Amino acid sequence: PLYSSAASDVYKRQHMDLESLESFLEVEKHKNFTKAAESLFCTQAAVSMRIKRLETALECGLFKRCGRRVELTREGEIFLPYARQMVNTWKSASEHLLQTRLMEESEIRITSSSTPGTYIIPSLIYLFRQSYPYITVINHIQYTRSAISDVIGGNFSLGIISQPASVGTDVLCCEPLMEDPLVLVVHPQHPWAEKRGILFKEITEETLLISNPNTSLVNYLEKEGRLSLEPSRLYVAGNIEAIKRGIRNHQGISIMSEYAVRQELELGLLKQVPLLDHPGLKRQLYTIFRKDTRFKLSTSLFLEFFRKAAEDNRLLSQL
Repeated sequence: PLYSSAASDVYKRQHMDLESLESFLEVEKHKNFTKAAESLFCTQAAVSMRIKRLETALECGLFKRCGRRVELTREGEIFLPYARQMVNTWKSASEHLLQTRLMEESEIRITSSSTPGTYIIPSLIYLFRQSYPYITVINHIQYTRSAISDVIGGNFSLGIISQPASVGTDVLCCEPLMEDPLVLVVHPQHPWAEKRGILFKEITEETLLISNPNTSLVNYLEKEGRLSLEPSRLYVAGNIEAIKRGIRNHQGISIMSEYAVRQELELGLLKQVPLLDHPGLKRQLYTIFRKDTRFKLSTSLFLEFFRKAAEDNRLLSQL
């Protein structure tokens, strides 16, 4: 055998795990087991067990009680800089290995529908690249149905779309990602522009500009407003930029993502009109991927970054 029985016992006593070292550093930082447990998102009993395991391995006590606080013993003071060095070395090694893997998986290819692909994802990619400069994100923008077909076909591992009315397959996972607020916009000289707001049903009296004949927005608006939009009142502009130009040319009105018209509203090129009986109108953005998909590390990082951005108002305001 490589070790005698006695040598093996010594090795077991001296073996230390990262959890115990991190718990030791947190207890030393907070001078309190309860606060250390809160910062580590575990129970006080778990922290106590880790410290006990560490003390057993080192064959000495590391903390002493001083009233409601705990302080390092003499042995704990000696061990402290070594514990910091070991944890920092582990983190540096992990980060180095992570960067190596990311450089090997340095390109992400995703597909998205028009609104998230044009007005949300580009800013998100910029923010993501600040943290992961080695990763290039290629975003292929197309109609929702085409994005769904490409994910099913395996051309893209990840898709990001709006209101997936046409996702009805056992092959795909479809998960909510973030809310996409919708706003009614008109030309600044439109009669509605000076009103306090309008009722939802009044949009049926105007020409509604939409991006394409298969957009899920029409069905969504009919369901939300419990109304029917006459085909003769729908004008297919081709894309979101064409819709905005059409509104500026007095060709109609539209309901679209706030992200898509944020700049025009700030510059006064378009005017938002509140829907009095439907405040807070919104759709969802979804991620879609095959159920048998195993994401590359870089894709998983991007998706997690997107989810955190959706929860963080400071990041969300930069999109």
